[in-house]
Amino acid sequence: MVNHLAVLLVLALAGSAHAEVGVVVAGEATMQPMLVRQLEGWLKAHGHTLAPLALPADAVNTLTDCFVIEDEGCARSVIEKRGRAKSIIFARVELQLGGDIDKTVTVTAYWFENGQKTASARRFCERCNEASLRSTTEDMMTQLLKAAPVSSGTLKLTTSPAGASCAIDGKPIGPTPIVHEIMPGDHEITVTHARHRSEKRRIVIKVGETTELDLSLVATGEPGRKSKLPPLLTMGAGVAMIVIGGVMLAIDEDEGLDAPPEINNTAPLGVALGIGGVLAIGGGVLWLRKTKHRRSAPIAALGRDSAYIGWQGRF
Repeated sequence: MVNHLAVLLVLALAGSAHAEVGVVVAGEATMQPMLVRQLEGWLKAHGHTLAPLALPADAVNTLTDCFVIEDEGCARSVIEKRGRAKSIIFARVELQLGGDIDKTVTVTAYWFENGQKTASARRFCERCNEASLRSTTEDMMTQLLKAAPVSSGTLKLTTSPAGASCAIDGKPIGPTPIVHEIMPGDHEITVTHARHRSEKRRIVIKVGETTELDLSLVATGEPGRKSKLPPLLTMGAGVAMIVIGGVMLAIDEDEGLDAPPEINNTAPLGVALGIGGVLAIGGGVLWLRKTKHRRSAPIAALGRDSAYIGWQGRF
């Protein structure tokens, strides 16, 4: 019999249809509380929650005796008959023969899942203290989780628009939409798409669960590039109006004694076109000034007997 058995709380996958997982710690009494703290911390950090007792106290003693005689069938029978959870992790911490608390200990963990093959992992902790046991537990549980019947969660990521590049903890995994198997725990998701604002999210992946994430990406736009065309077209139309107005003034015929019965009185139309062209160019220039990148602009002027057009800019 082993005294002072420490029993971890049950691992509950919140909101999941999967069975709860209980964890039992036994072995060297002075090391049990330390191992309990390390396991609890690791499990919480990897998306698990803690819940009630998984085995009655007498069943824990029987389970420990099964491992003393190295009878895995006996241990499985105890789990299946007395367990209050369908999945149970059993961990033992033992001093090396002839050692003491400051020397090497062996930590062994088993994952029992009804109807599944038992997964196990073992690690040694030299001159074991709080810090070294934490590292040992991290390494052991990572190995155990990979070998466990249910060891990962799933991320289902969609974006609008689709085709965004996705990375998990800085590692690219492909374009969206994507379904990706991922280790439980806290992760950072980064999504990037051309001409859209990059997005980052922190998510918690839980064992056996699918976490869905749908992101609507915000278009960044590029001020100035698209808005330059309308003002330039407006100014171009103004230039054309001035040119046509100048032609109208040039072909204008005034009334006189020698004038033919029918004359081309095009001056009023030419003046109107010239004024309209100047106004169009002025409006286009003001419009263009609102854009970030302005290097040059057309100019025009209309005089009493002449008109001219040109282009002013910084080169």
